[in-house]
Amino acid sequence: MRCLTPACSPSSERLAVLYPHLSNMLVLQTSSGIDHQLLNKRPRACLAYGGDKPLRYNRLNCRCNASSFAGRVADYASSNKTRNTGGAHQSMDDKVQRRLEIFHEGQDGPPLRILPIGGLGEIGMNCMLVGHYDRYILIDSGLMFPDYEDLGVQKILPDTGFIHRWRHKIEAVIITHGHEDHIGALPWVFPVLDPSTPIYATSFTMELIKRRLDEYAIKSDGRLKIFDMRTRFNAGPFEIESIRVTHSIPDCCGLILRCCDGTIFHTGDWKIDESPIDNKYFDRTALEQLSKEGVTLMMSDSTNVLSPGRTTSEADVAKALMHKVLSAKGRVITTQFASNVHRLGSIKLAAEASGRKLVFLGMSLRTYLDAAWRDGQAPFDPSILVKPEDMDLFAPKDLLIVTTGSQAEPRAALNLASFGNSRSLKLNKEDLVLYSAKVIPGNEIRVMKMMNRIAELGPNIAMGRAENLHTSGHAYRGELEEVIQLVKPQHFMPVHGEYAFLKEHERLGKDSGVRHTAVIKNGEMLGVAPLRNRKVLSSGFFPLGKEDLTLMYNDGDKAFGTAADLCIGERLRIALNGIIIVSMEVMRKEADKRHWQKGSDGPQNGLRGRVKITTRCLWVDRGKLLDALHKAATAALSSLPLDAALGLIEHTVGLALRKVVQKYSNRRPDVIVIASEASQSVRNPAVSQNGISIDEKRRTGSIQEKQVDAKWRSKQKQEPRSAFLKTQTSRGGNHPSFLKQNVKSKFHRAADEHTESRNGAKEEMTLSSPKERTVYNGSESDLLPETPNSLETVSTESLTEEVLRFTGSEVNMTTRSTRESSADAGLMEEKAMDDSVNSAKMSSPTIRRKWKSGEVLVLIEARKQEENNLQQGQGRKRIWKAVAEALAEAGFERTPDQCKTVWFSLVKRYKSSVEAVNNGAKNFSFYDAMHVALSGMEVVSNKKSKE
Repeated sequence: MRCLTPACSPSSERLAVLYPHLSNMLVLQTSSGIDHQLLNKRPRACLAYGGDKPLRYNRLNCRCNASSFAGRVADYASSNKTRNTGGAHQSMDDKVQRRLEIFHEGQDGPPLRILPIGGLGEIGMNCMLVGHYDRYILIDSGLMFPDYEDLGVQKILPDTGFIHRWRHKIEAVIITHGHEDHIGALPWVFPVLDPSTPIYATSFTMELIKRRLDEYAIKSDGRLKIFDMRTRFNAGPFEIESIRVTHSIPDCCGLILRCCDGTIFHTGDWKIDESPIDNKYFDRTALEQLSKEGVTLMMSDSTNVLSPGRTTSEADVAKALMHKVLSAKGRVITTQFASNVHRLGSIKLAAEASGRKLVFLGMSLRTYLDAAWRDGQAPFDPSILVKPEDMDLFAPKDLLIVTTGSQAEPRAALNLASFGNSRSLKLNKEDLVLYSAKVIPGNEIRVMKMMNRIAELGPNIAMGRAENLHTSGHAYRGELEEVIQLVKPQHFMPVHGEYAFLKEHERLGKDSGVRHTAVIKNGEMLGVAPLRNRKVLSSGFFPLGKEDLTLMYNDGDKAFGTAADLCIGERLRIALNGIIIVSMEVMRKEADKRHWQKGSDGPQNGLRGRVKITTRCLWVDRGKLLDALHKAATAALSSLPLDAALGLIEHTVGLALRKVVQKYSNRRPDVIVIASEASQSVRNPAVSQNGISIDEKRRTGSIQEKQVDAKWRSKQKQEPRSAFLKTQTSRGGNHPSFLKQNVKSKFHRAADEHTESRNGAKEEMTLSSPKERTVYNGSESDLLPETPNSLETVSTESLTEEVLRFTGSEVNMTTRSTRESSADAGLMEEKAMDDSVNSAKMSSPTIRRKWKSGEVLVLIEARKQEENNLQQGQGRKRIWKAVAEALAEAGFERTPDQCKTVWFSLVKRYKSSVEAVNNGAKNFSFYDAMHVALSGMEVVSNKKSKE
């Protein structure tokens, strides 16, 4: 042994005096060639050379620097003591744990490195980095299928973000075979690799990879490379040789990775089939030769380590299928894994022996068969298959149907048929269903439910081990033990399986004579150093770091991301606990708020609002829980100060509702509260241009209006309604100009009295219904409904409601209209004064004002008078423009569209009231006026038609 530096060559006597506990640790050779024998093992305390090859598995990582060798040895010696501290209150265990936080990269440490990205501690998603120092290859790139907790997810994928960060270190991708748990993630992994990274696979597997990349429109750009069995090729830091292993899919291989620092054997998925259907046997000869070379590390499939004995051959399954098909009298339906091309050949032989035609139901079956046909490994020509739409041309006893859906996939053919929803397959009592597959762990419940539905439909079912209709593609315990003893590796690490499977496989390795074994998890890097001869013990495995990998999810379409991105946890939480959605329109007491801002002792509580609550996936106990939620939301809202922010309101109400549900049904649902300020017409009192709020005007105006009404009633007390109408008729009939002059004169007279009684105060304007959004235009008399096209139009239903709202009481129609018109005349005068003062101010959106009785009477009379013009051929737009002008002459500003809308509302209301009037009940205040108007219009129309 020769040390690299003089600093690493102190005398053995000095070391023995300083560090007597190292008497069995070091072998050194000084530069003068004098041997200092301190022990018979390889040195661990410095970077030494044995012959021409470096032993780089040192722990102290000795380099040519100013550090003393004695200090390094002291550090190493102290690390062997139990619970020695590495700093204040820090144990060496903590120090080792801290080392695991960061990857050991670079040329230091053990040369062979293993980093599983998936497949360890789980079934599926096989993906592993194997490297020599910082140069790696990626073995497989598979996906994993979700369980019931992953709602709405179809595929679980390895951490593509980590692969992308390490793309400069990954020099090649090697695929062992074509199952989905080994190639399914390639559409997501392929794009994140370096554009020059090649993909290696066998010919049949490459056909499947090409099809998968084409499905996602990914161009390979010449990166796909095909290799043959037992041929050697260079990929990354390794010389790779593939050996044939038997499995449930063609062209499955194990990998031998050779480099200058050792040899790694990766089995892939495998079993030992002594009589395979395709006559391609498990390559024991290659493993015997490999054992003679020496294997530094062996990694082996652990899927069936808990199953004793050995797997049955695929030939035994073929015999069982033949027997079942030949004995069947009716139609035969079999389901299996679509990738098992060998079994498809067995089914084809059974169909030929029984004189049946073969039918495939399911795209994946045809996909694998076509790939095998292009590669020359298909058991028969796909063109001989009967199309599903032609099945009705054959008798049931002449058909053998192969379907997908062995795992009860939602859209698979057999599962749809169990519900009776399949267009191609209708099950009946004469059918025989052969379940030629294994229930994957996690799918037991849904598979049994599917089989129960099939049994209810009547077919006979053959499934289970006793029927011998299926054999596993993964080795049982006896085969696993045989291969370990055949290869005789220096180190053994089980892969591919649940964590319990890995630990049991590790125990099997130790029982088979392997001294150094290890079990790691996804994301943990393990280092391995080779043995130079069998007499020297290896130092074992070296943990080199840990990466927190993140699973990626795909919903079967475009959605791809982490669990947080696809809200996986939120989906499950809502499914189990439900969700509450609260819409809240907050109305604040502005008067109280202004009073507090002026100097009261504190904010006034008393927020109120309109609350709407909707629940999903939640038991509401026939509405009782909803009532409790409404009360809790209202109470929580009223407990907040008037100036509370919307965010605080949402948080407080949400917390209160969660507590109610938890107390009521012991559930913790998601609560979404959406709080918004109430519309301006309801929440904020509009302020007129002279600084007086409309709310204040409303309160004072209502009193003043009562005073005006009292004076007007006293003057009209002696004038009956009939006399009033006769007077109107004698003065000029029903002409709008006379009505305008008559009403206007009374308006001015009432307005003068009104102005005197209120001492100059202005009358309030009546606001619109809170159901519709309104805005203010600065002048309280310019109040119009807001419309999408900025025209002064409103809906028929809303104006009908307004007309009825203002005319609901049974008051003398003419007297009421005249009284309201007088008040409106006063407002018109005030508007003219305000407009003259504020003409230079910018206009803003307006608040809608309601139709009053006087306006409605003018509208009715004007529309009646314009009927003659309509019969003479004038356009309807001109008619309604004339009606609007008539209203303007009477002192009412309305648009033609508004007049038209209200008119048709009145006509509709009149027609619905005719029957009630005939029965002696009058529920429409404008019935008399509309009756006169419509009758006159009918007379004009009849007269015109006679002419």
